Amino acid sequence: MRHPRRLSHTPLLVLPLLLMLTQTACGDDTPKPIPDAGLQTMDGGNDAGFPPEDAGTDEDAGNPPGDAGTDDAGTPPEDAGTDEDAGVLPEDAGTDEDAGTPPEDAGTEVDAGAPPDDGGTGEEDGGTGEADGGTDPVDAGSGDAGTEPPACPFGPPDAGSPLPGDPTVVLDPNADILDRLRAIPGLTVAENPNGSSVPAGHRFFVMEYDQPADHVRPECQRFKQRMTLLHHSDAAPMVFHTSGYYVSMSTGRRELTTLLAANQLSIEHRFFLPSRPEPADWSLLTIQQSAADFHRVVEALKPIYSARWITTGGSKGGETMVFYRRFYPDDVYATVAYVAPLVLGEDERFPAFQEAVGGPEQAWCRERIRTFQRAVLDRREEMLDLLRAYAANHGLTYNQLGFERALEHAVIETYFAFWQYDSPRNCGQFPDASATSQHLLDMVNWTVGLATFSDDGSSGIGPYHPYYYQASLELGWPKPYEAHLGSRIAFPGTNIAPLYSTPGVPVVFRPQAMQDIADWLVTQGQRVMFIYGDLDPWTAAAFPIGNAEDSPVFVVPGGNHGSSISQLPPQERLQAEETVRRWGGVSSLRYAPVPPPEVGIIEFGPHLPPRLQAPTGR
Repeated sequence: MRHPRRLSHTPLLVLPLLLMLTQTACGDDTPKPIPDAGLQTMDGGNDAGFPPEDAGTDEDAGNPPGDAGTDDAGTPPEDAGTDEDAGVLPEDAGTDEDAGTPPEDAGTEVDAGAPPDDGGTGEEDGGTGEADGGTDPVDAGSGDAGTEPPACPFGPPDAGSPLPGDPTVVLDPNADILDRLRAIPGLTVAENPNGSSVPAGHRFFVMEYDQPADHVRPECQRFKQRMTLLHHSDAAPMVFHTSGYYVSMSTGRRELTTLLAANQLSIEHRFFLPSRPEPADWSLLTIQQSAADFHRVVEALKPIYSARWITTGGSKGGETMVFYRRFYPDDVYATVAYVAPLVLGEDERFPAFQEAVGGPEQAWCRERIRTFQRAVLDRREEMLDLLRAYAANHGLTYNQLGFERALEHAVIETYFAFWQYDSPRNCGQFPDASATSQHLLDMVNWTVGLATFSDDGSSGIGPYHPYYYQASLELGWPKPYEAHLGSRIAFPGTNIAPLYSTPGVPVVFRPQAMQDIADWLVTQGQRVMFIYGDLDPWTAAAFPIGNAEDSPVFVVPGGNHGSSISQLPPQERLQAEETVRRWGGVSSLRYAPVPPPEVGIIEFGPHLPPRLQAPTGR
């Protein structure tokens, strides 16, 4: 066991409340894995069938602790091949603004200037019973065996859920994969319900998995978490992906999937519709509850897919998979995180990065964008009239921010979004102060999207309320880069996540959450690869590596938020590919040609420029 258990003498009447209200580390406490949901009975001190208190390296994969877990307003469009996640900030991409719901298919990549051992059976343990890298399992939900836990706030789950399943079919290698999947308890499966084109040699499934809203109280409220599975072979590795937002209905393979000739499992993050408990208790939208969701899914599917598992994701999806590894380090063998930030509160590293992004070579570009921003704000009243006309023409409202603040934030975000999604070669497109007001506003819209600051629609704030809530609670957000605009800013310091968060839901930031992740990675992390772009503002908050083992970091020269392994210089690309193959246990494919990925790094996220959104909208 790597971390001693603490708070062992908490008064009996206080502990139940602590367990329900705090899912992450507080102060110096190490986060404890949440008991597995739906599989144990709640007990005063330990879950029935749960590993003993110490069990720091519990190898029992049969009863791993569960752990536990962002916004949406509407459900993402069916597909969404255009990833636009944005790490995390006042919203992802600089200010990610996709809203409404992610675009339906999205075969386009979000990057505007860039091309689009053992997962459970090997030496790593693979789904060990002890979820945390040595931390004790959290108490089942009542502080003492003689203390009656409080009643479920939203009542018990519906009778008859989850589906019972049939273990004998799950373990039968001769059974059809659809039958085996449907035999997993709590899993609902449909094969290619929309008739999408599927890569040769694959089968595509859309699934829902029964999850507890609170992994500490699995006997209470539950919800269905949406997933997709691209099945290749039960003997092939598994690439487990999340965008950190919605799940794409795309049947396309990601970079790691093609590199490893692997299966691909993609999962929707809790609280992004439709994967949200109703009514929603937003206090359950934590990184630990989310990690427990993933843990239960991996435990459910490993009896079928016993080869190595590698987790991956871009931006918020990448950091989410690192969080999952922190709480369940032995569930999977390795992680590849693309453009993933670790933001510390209102992070002041972001303005410093943007001030000098691109170095002396790009000084002209930085100043051209700043000059453009000043020109827009110098015509504030004209711009506000144009913005109101835009809202009326597109049926949008701006009640959460108000028109004046929405305009101001859009101008601030124009700078961030350009470096996040574009290339300096396009900097000359910014008009100077002689341009018409309509031309200036059109450029703001092209760069960051005016609708992304609206209340809802297909690309507004509403669909990303879960992200903004998470950023306000644990993930943090970039400090606005606005000092160069001086008195033109009427609402200084307001372009921050809490202002975009779920209306009417109180939230208090927990700085210890990200610090705990950093502490774990630099001291106990292993087999985590990070890919960054050197022009991407999110690189300002790159994960620290410290003493993490076998954990390389690669930076794409001139890369933005769409940076990938394929964009690395030849020698580094070869090194990264060989590392992934080694982790996946498929070194025999070393000299085989690698098919290009079929979907981009980023699919979802707030503040996604309109040109990068799927043409079909919702």
